[in-house]
Amino acid sequence: MSGINMIRKNICFPHNILEETKKISKGININFSYLVREAIKEYIEKVRMEILKKELIEQGKDTAKLNLKICDDFKYAAGENI
Repeated sequence: MSGINMIRKNICFPHNILEETKKISKGININFSYLVREAIKEYIEKVRMEILKKELIEQGKDTAKLNLKICDDFKYAAGENI
């Protein structure tokens, strides 16, 4: 992590989560802080993806509404040139 500006923060953990995190970090032989940082990165990415999915769903709904309006506006246009 050399060259990266690190900031120390105090975090409160429930006892069971703290113990499980310590156990896992020792079990896979990585630093506790590194494990927590990586877990937070993954959680942030998960939340960002959920937000993006919701935004895309809303955009899709808006597009569908617009398409229905356009279809309704032109429902009689197909027979005009007959």
